[in-house]
Amino acid sequence: MGASGPLGRTILIRARKFAVAVATAATLAGAVPGLAAEAAAPESEAAVAFGAIPKSWSLKGVVIFSRHGIRGPLDPAKCDNADPAGACMDAIASEPWPTYGVIAQNLIPDGYARVATLGRYYRELYAAEGVVPAKGCPTATAATFVTDTTERTVITAGALADGMFPGCSPPFSIEPQVYTGPTCGFDASKADAASQALIGGSWAAVAAGELRRPLAVMNAVLGPFKPAGCTANGGSAPCSLSTLPISASNPGPIHTADQPSEQFLMQYAAGLPAKEVAWGKLPGASGRPLPQAITLVNAVHALRFRGDYMPRYQAVKQGSQVMHRVFASLNDIARGKGAPLQVYAGHDNNIINMAGLLGLKWQLDSYQPYQVPPGGAVAFELWQPPAGEAAVRLVYFAQTIEQMRRNTRLSLDRPPATAVMPVAGCASQHGACPWSAFSRIVTKAVDPACVRPAKG
Repeated sequence: MGASGPLGRTILIRARKFAVAVATAATLAGAVPGLAAEAAAPESEAAVAFGAIPKSWSLKGVVIFSRHGIRGPLDPAKCDNADPAGACMDAIASEPWPTYGVIAQNLIPDGYARVATLGRYYRELYAAEGVVPAKGCPTATAATFVTDTTERTVITAGALADGMFPGCSPPFSIEPQVYTGPTCGFDASKADAASQALIGGSWAAVAAGELRRPLAVMNAVLGPFKPAGCTANGGSAPCSLSTLPISASNPGPIHTADQPSEQFLMQYAAGLPAKEVAWGKLPGASGRPLPQAITLVNAVHALRFRGDYMPRYQAVKQGSQVMHRVFASLNDIARGKGAPLQVYAGHDNNIINMAGLLGLKWQLDSYQPYQVPPGGAVAFELWQPPAGEAAVRLVYFAQTIEQMRRNTRLSLDRPPATAVMPVAGCASQHGACPWSAFSRIVTKAVDPACVRPAKG
């Protein structure tokens, strides 16, 4: 499927233009289970992340990896006899879900609009650094857009292009399996063990600890399941979220509440009336205003996804392909052979896999630690000091929950939520990792057996 309409552009950020935020190791250690051992990051690593890139440095180019924008539920919300009984959102709630008028998993129109807003912001940011022109269309060698074949990522890439370069047609590539490598010996049992280790050793313990309150709120909001929902989620009718089985190795209600909790975020971000977001039940169930209640229950989604995709085992087996592709783009920019702006549209698991490979930490305003908001992106910026080698700085951008809901116009004076993420194990300068060190870290992290051979 292609993206219709003009393709547009935008580029990232220079910290001296606006304030940048990063969650320190100490903050994350207190907010996220299983992080105590990681809290001993060098003090300087957290400090440099707040600093600005010196004015004497120049930006050689940027690779932006964006998650797709707001989508419909992964499973159908309005179901009929053609849908498997357990694969229907209606089966796990006492009231019908909004459908947004799109096929399950597809980008919704409001999702396109929000991503285009981020695209306009990226152009303003990177035009100020000379990476792209401030007006008009870029040359055919100045910017590229790449996506896999999933509808929501294709349209997201088009929205970014339209926002950055309205009326233009920059190179746009739709590539099957661009982010998916060979299975390379992936063992589900080893992945499960790695997930349990990362979240603290037991899904049951997490459910009774850090996620106790969010799960209780989700239980009150979802209400009784239909019989098909009970069966599909390992329970016996009658059931609800709180009665589903859970153990050290079985996430049970955490798995079941994962997608619904993020759907509440997407409902709010898409601008649905408050009475329609989570059926108007979240404030009463949580005792918090609606936006804060959404942040609360998204602890379930953030922790589940981090547990599933950030452990080193999963990061290597599932993330080597996407990390290899992003690094190749950066390498081309470093050699002066690639477009200075290269944009990828992908998925949240791709971002979390790369974060696992590079040891990244972040927390964005209005979100949980390690959450990957719809439409948010990681920018891999390649900076050149006046002397010496280039350096790579990783910056996370995403609209806050309120900015998404209102589709707030963004600018250098009104930026999105932002976090600079130093690469673990790299002696960074101004939050940027020297190119030689970054190259060594990526090369060591990526397993060639998990990377598809290049064509030709």
